[in-house]
Amino acid sequence: MPIRIGSNVASINAGRHLDKNSADFALRIERLSSGLRINRGADDAAGLSVSEGMRAELKGMKQAVSNAEQGVSLIQLAEGSLNEVSAMLGRLRELAVQSANSTLNDENRGSLAAEFNQLIAEIDRIGNSTRYNGNNLLTGFGNLVEQDPAVSTALNGFTGATEVDISGAMPGTYTFTDTSNTDNQITLSIDLPDGTQLSQAIDVGPTLDREVQGGTGRNLVATGTTFVANFDRLGVSVTLVGPDVDKGNTAQRSQTAAPDFSGLDPTATESNIIIGDRVAIIDPAVDATLDAVAKKLQDAVVGLDPPVSVELNTETGDSFYPSEIQINANGHPLTDVGNILNLSGGNSYSDGRLDGKKIFIDDAGGGGLFQVGPSGDPNDRIALNIGDMRATGNELNLNGISVANQESSRQAIARIDTAILVVSRQRGDLGAVQNRLQFTSSNLGNAIQNLQAAEAAIRDADIAEEISQFSRAQILSQAATAMVTQANALPQNALQLLQ
Repeated sequence: MPIRIGSNVASINAGRHLDKNSADFALRIERLSSGLRINRGADDAAGLSVSEGMRAELKGMKQAVSNAEQGVSLIQLAEGSLNEVSAMLGRLRELAVQSANSTLNDENRGSLAAEFNQLIAEIDRIGNSTRYNGNNLLTGFGNLVEQDPAVSTALNGFTGATEVDISGAMPGTYTFTDTSNTDNQITLSIDLPDGTQLSQAIDVGPTLDREVQGGTGRNLVATGTTFVANFDRLGVSVTLVGPDVDKGNTAQRSQTAAPDFSGLDPTATESNIIIGDRVAIIDPAVDATLDAVAKKLQDAVVGLDPPVSVELNTETGDSFYPSEIQINANGHPLTDVGNILNLSGGNSYSDGRLDGKKIFIDDAGGGGLFQVGPSGDPNDRIALNIGDMRATGNELNLNGISVANQESSRQAIARIDTAILVVSRQRGDLGAVQNRLQFTSSNLGNAIQNLQAAEAAIRDADIAEEISQFSRAQILSQAATAMVTQANALPQNALQLLQ
């Protein structure tokens, strides 16, 4: 090998190997100190991408476990309250049976009525006060809906509205049309988010055309969840926006998408018109006529707070002649939502045809959905629907029952029996969802373990291998350092030749 002074190739070569070994040595120190094989994209670009996706999914799954556990706590709270409601319903039935006996007089029944009414009030109080993190559970928990401000229609310069409660309905578009040749029948067409189309014929009662004669203070009161309007060739579309339909659950889809509709035949008395026991026009001066073509839709979906505010409009030429008329729903006047049909001057009003008019309803908050997965997919959500479990709510429907006499006591027994069945069914549903959430939590724990292992295989360092490579890099770095020193000494040989 020639001896040169200008270029020390041996030193350059030794220095290059020293840099390489030092970099490898530093890499091994980084991996051993962090415990990770991938600390930056340059270490393994593809591996980093896969690992980051897994890490995000793991965080979501861990939160989903917490969500499921909180869901169980919510259900336990609701079920515990319903357990007390069941006990009180049993006591109410006991009092009603006792009051139905002929051995009691009015004074005795008055004593029973005092406890009876207190228990009814307590069931209502429990329903109104059972909350989880501020959410009411027993006044209706599920597809909460609110007024859609986009729905605003004028009736000859006046605005009218009606309220209806909705819960537990699958998202989709529900269209009611009078296309049947059969009297008192409308067709429900359902378009679900997955493209499924369903159709159901609904038998309904006759319509009610109202004429209010003079005076002030006329009230049309709608209680419960009954929704009443004149359905003369009615086309109504109800759009629910919320969780998508579970495409793999045909049975649930069919059951929820085709709710139970029923019509109630109106009956007239001298002073009022009552449809079932839910809706009445109460005024001694009210005259009314029944029109066989009209339609009535009841209990499309059952009750939650806040109620839905829905506005209907009539075709041009429909007349609203004023009396002081207020339309109420669930006992709340429409002034609560800023819309009231309040007419002045004149003495009557009538509803015309409502062809093709629509009702739009938005999901207000997605209550009743437990996020039990890391994604926004519908399969990662579990729905919980709780009806209105108050005594005067739509589900128990104990409003107005009494033990004042034998006949009312016997009627109370039947309605209490129905309420007991409703509460028992609701508790069973809660238990089923609770068990599902517990199994979901267990499955998530297993999935987290396996996904964590998969992520570790990609990103974590193999400590045994890294220690071996660390020792190798350390020795090579030391050797390269020594060789750089030796290579730098080679030009000294040229000085000896010059002496």
